[in-house]
Amino acid sequence: MSNLDGGMGGFDAEPGSELKGKGLPWPVYLAIGIAVLAVLGLLGAREVQKRNRRKLHVAFMEQFAEFEKGQVNLFWRCMFGKEGDGRRFNAPEQLNASVESALFTDPKEFPAKVTGDCVPKALKAAKGVNDFTPPAPEEYKTALDDYGKALAGLANTINTWAEGAPKRVDTKLREQKITQAGETWSTTANVNKADPDAWRYDKFLHCAVPDIDKLKDGQALLEFLAGKCIAKKGQTIDMEFLAKVRDTCIPDAQDPPAKAPATFKGTFNKFASDFDRIAQAWGSCFRKMNKESKKDDLESFDKAWVQSLNASTEIRKIGKGQLSDE
Repeated sequence: MSNLDGGMGGFDAEPGSELKGKGLPWPVYLAIGIAVLAVLGLLGAREVQKRNRRKLHVAFMEQFAEFEKGQVNLFWRCMFGKEGDGRRFNAPEQLNASVESALFTDPKEFPAKVTGDCVPKALKAAKGVNDFTPPAPEEYKTALDDYGKALAGLANTINTWAEGAPKRVDTKLREQKITQAGETWSTTANVNKADPDAWRYDKFLHCAVPDIDKLKDGQALLEFLAGKCIAKKGQTIDMEFLAKVRDTCIPDAQDPPAKAPATFKGTFNKFASDFDRIAQAWGSCFRKMNKESKKDDLESFDKAWVQSLNASTEIRKIGKGQLSDE
C-alpha cells in the first residue's frame, strides 16, 4: 500500500498521455514524398511536351511563310511582275482585269510565258506542300492537301486560259477595228464621199440591227441596245444577240463593202448626231460580250484562286490556334 502514500508509484505518468497524437511512420512520409515527386514530374513532363510541341509548330509556320514567299509567289510574280501576290486582289474582277491587262500589253509573248514559265512554277508549289522538313504536324494535313489541290488548279486553269488567249486577242483587235470605223463614220463630212472605213461601220450596224432603218431615231436605237445588253428587273441579257455580234457581225465587218451601201446616207443622217451615246451603248454591249465569252476560262481560275486563299488562311488559323497560350 506504500505506493498509495503520497506518491503515484507506478501511476506517475501524465494522465491522458497515451491519447496524444503520434508522428506517422516514416514509410508513410516516403510514400507521400514519392507521390508528390510523381505529380511534379508529370507536370514537368507535360510542360516539356508543350514547349516541344510549340517549337514544332513555330518551325512549321516559319517554313510555311518561306514556302509561300519563295515558291507560291514565284507563280504570281511570273504572272504580274515583282509585286505579284495572290492576296493583293480583293475580288475575282480585279484578278481578271490584271490577267487581261497583261495579255493585251504583250499579246504575242504573254500566253507563251504563262504556259512555259508560270504554270510549271504553280505545279512545283503544288507538290511542295508535301516537302516540308521536318514534316508538317498532323493538324495541318487536310488544309495542306486542299492547298496543294488549289495550286494545281491555278496551274491547270490558267494554262487553259493561255491556250485560248490568241483567239481572244484576235477578237479584241477586231472589236477595236469596228470601234475605229465608228469614229470614222461619225466624222463623215460628205456622205457621198465617205471613207470606206465608214462603210464598214454601216455594214456592222445593219448586221447587228437588221431593222435599224425602221427605228425612229437614236433614242430608239439606244433603247434597243439597252434591251439586249443590260440586265435589269424583269429583263435578262440577250445572249443570242451578243453571240451574233461576236461571231458574225464583227468578223463580217472587218472588210469594208466594195462600194457605199445604199442605206449609208439615210442611216447616217438619222443616227450620226447621237453617235457618242450610241458608241457608249455599243461599248457596254462589247464588255458584256467579252465577259461572257471568257467566263468559263477565268471563272475556273477564279475558283482555284479563292480555294488557294482559303486553304492558306486555314493553315495560318491552325498555326495561330496551336501557338496560343493554353
